[in-house]
Amino acid sequence: MKIFTLSIAALAAALTSGTTLAAPVLLESQSVRVNITDGGVFNSLRFDPTGTGNFPADKDYVSPGIPFEGFGIRLTDSTGSARSYSNSNSGGLSLSGTTSVASGSFDFGATWSTTTNLFSLTHLFYFNEGDQRVNIQTTFTANANLDNVRISRAVDPDPDNYSGGSAATNNQRGIADQGVSLEDFVGSLGAISGYPLGLFYSGPIAHNTGIVGACCSVTDPDVYLAGGNQGNSSSGDHGIGLAFNLGDLLSGDTVVWNYAYVMGGSLDTIDIPVEPGKVPEPGSLALACLGLVGLAAARRRKH
Repeated sequence: MKIFTLSIAALAAALTSGTTLAAPVLLESQSVRVNITDGGVFNSLRFDPTGTGNFPADKDYVSPGIPFEGFGIRLTDSTGSARSYSNSNSGGLSLSGTTSVASGSFDFGATWSTTTNLFSLTHLFYFNEGDQRVNIQTTFTANANLDNVRISRAVDPDPDNYSGGSAATNNQRGIADQGVSLEDFVGSLGAISGYPLGLFYSGPIAHNTGIVGACCSVTDPDVYLAGGNQGNSSSGDHGIGLAFNLGDLLSGDTVVWNYAYVMGGSLDTIDIPVEPGKVPEPGSLALACLGLVGLAAARRRKH
């Protein structure tokens, strides 16, 4: 059964004002339950490895302690000024935007979008019944000439941070046994349950992963592009992140790419997309509704 839920307060406000709904969106399958805020970040992510829709409130991967999930952007504008932006549920929001339910060739979906004088950004979050992951399609459009555009996604993973549990995780870059490289995957295993939560991408955009000691604050893409500050593995209350370097973009250039938060009952069964580096694309109708031109990235380098 599909469940697309908007907050009751926002629904009431929309009904009385007659405006379009723009509120946090809850997406729930029998395996994954995720709540996406108006900042384009998760304030709740729960997983049921049995696929029976059982999501105890005290078994949340994101919300315990100091909740942290977010993204960061760094770039240089046409005047040579460095700009940075950070949205997270513990460190505030540099970018305001709107979140709404999305439909397409997936069972559950939501989109978050923002526009500034320098760029437009959209995150499409989606998954199917039976998936043990949350796919993300990010679309970045330059509204001016930009240099060295970098974007990250990061989280403080807490699969076992409940009463009597532990905030510690065993963290690693890459999955050697599955041939997944350090640059493509970073993940954590609950110290008690062994349940994994990871970030995965394998594609043509320059990218890297990292583990950080400051578990609840780091969205800076440069930290993750440099491989983090905890090496290739760690144990403790640490954060994980994945970052992309889009390079130089001319005004009007658009880059579209897919990556995912991946989960599972164990690292051996973690839900890495079957075709390495390719998260299934949403349908063309959904993309048209989101105002996207197409599936392919249109990218031109400055010379």
